[in-house]
Amino acid sequence: MKFYRNRPFAFAMRPTAALLAAGISAFAFAASAQEGTPEMGGTVIAALNSTTIPTLNTQLTSSVPALFAADVWADGLMTYDREGKRLPRLATEWQTSEDGKTYTFKLRDGVKWSDGEPFTADDVVFTLNTFGKFNTYLTKLMPLIEEASAPDATTFVLKLKQPLTATLDLFDKEVFPLMAKHIYDGQDVATHPANLAPVGLGPFKFESWQSGQSITFVRNEHYWEEGKPYLDSVIFALIPNPQQRLNALSNGEVNWFRPEAAQVRATQEAAKAGTFKVVRIVNNAPETAVIDFNLTREPLKNVQVRQALFHAIDRQRIAQDVYQGLAATVKNAIPVQFKDLHGTTIDYDQLYAYDPEKAGALLDEAGYPLKDGKRFSLELSVISVPPYQTVAQVVQSQWSAIGIDVKLNALDQQLWVNKVYTERDFDASVISLTGRTNPVLGVDRSFVCNEGSVPFANPTGYCNPEFDAVALAAASALQGRQREHYDKYAQIVARDLNQLQLTNTEVYEAVSTNLKGLDAQFNFSFNTHPNWAEAWLPADEQ
Repeated sequence: MKFYRNRPFAFAMRPTAALLAAGISAFAFAASAQEGTPEMGGTVIAALNSTTIPTLNTQLTSSVPALFAADVWADGLMTYDREGKRLPRLATEWQTSEDGKTYTFKLRDGVKWSDGEPFTADDVVFTLNTFGKFNTYLTKLMPLIEEASAPDATTFVLKLKQPLTATLDLFDKEVFPLMAKHIYDGQDVATHPANLAPVGLGPFKFESWQSGQSITFVRNEHYWEEGKPYLDSVIFALIPNPQQRLNALSNGEVNWFRPEAAQVRATQEAAKAGTFKVVRIVNNAPETAVIDFNLTREPLKNVQVRQALFHAIDRQRIAQDVYQGLAATVKNAIPVQFKDLHGTTIDYDQLYAYDPEKAGALLDEAGYPLKDGKRFSLELSVISVPPYQTVAQVVQSQWSAIGIDVKLNALDQQLWVNKVYTERDFDASVISLTGRTNPVLGVDRSFVCNEGSVPFANPTGYCNPEFDAVALAAASALQGRQREHYDKYAQIVARDLNQLQLTNTEVYEAVSTNLKGLDAQFNFSFNTHPNWAEAWLPADEQ
């Protein structure tokens, strides 16, 4: 790659009273103190698994490469530390009314956008009212909004028609990055040029995009955290090949990348050379490999067929072969990461155990017996990158073994999105979905009735008023009283099977060992990634 610098870079976090108050561990504080005083200058290069990114605006997409980049240029009201505790960002505090229907956020004063224009509560209201309909994670919230207002420049008030227990989770910086009203107001936000050259509140600002090679962000002189960032720039190297990303890190050409699940073991082995290490994100959001069915088409509208297809998949083999043992089979619709909400009454390992013989019997009962070795044909659509394509290949093989003629259709991501979500011209589709911090954010979207075309939201045609009522009751129930609703939720999903949930994957990131302050830099959880605001590079490394 022409833009690589054939030397390592470094990053760290300076301990301050504000960070300690925000939950940075004493261990991280001590480690940072030993590393000395941060110095200005230098560049971090992070490798992304893409050459084409349709938009950098993560109000419009939940594409992983765009989410990694957004941590650099965008910011939001709050975030999470490594324990999953909320930390203030642009909101310094927030309050919830006793009836659970009004949320009041106090915002930082004097904050500026990366172009120097002032940030106010009007920007928060504008972001919600204008981009909410595009945001795949806000599908449950938007119909419940009675009013969003800015009584003054540093106060944002949200009033709901009824309680939604997960409301605060919907306003973390990954789910709800803030957008500039003065940039988008009165424009077509979906096609605005700022989606590719964003104006944001993050520590770095957009500088340039070298098509197919790199995206460069430079220090945002208007960043709200005084004295930061320390680095001059962050460059995202666009490297679609997983092995090339690993090679680049091993050779000191990049400083960070997130290994594909099937690549983690090889990355851990390569890390033994000592030039980088592999960090497990222990408190990670659910990463669930799934198959969506188009229920408007025969034979997939027949639930017996869907049950048979579930029995025909050896999910343990997918966990072992595709994810090399760094994944577990999904137990039910509520991920195990949501400890207070996940129940054990539904267990797919028992209910839909791998049983090709039973799968064949169900298909016989459904009216699809073997004829000349075939029962019916279907197309399985997938993005043509690992691990999705590898999962799809295993599924293709196992469905073929029971007489299904499976055509694998591997597509570029944007073509796949158009086919599955915009046109809904598919039979079955493989993808991995992120559960975020609560079922309302990343699980409901797979099952709640959806007549729109928002990417990564229920494309199956499944629209069940019974389920929607249960999901709404679960979302609005007080904390401590949600479990019984989510047990019913899981039962309905297990019965109807518009989507097959296969595996839940562990998450790792790889980072150079000569970088400073890693304990502080990696003080995050769920879907957050390094924003490099605390990163610094010793003078002799620049």
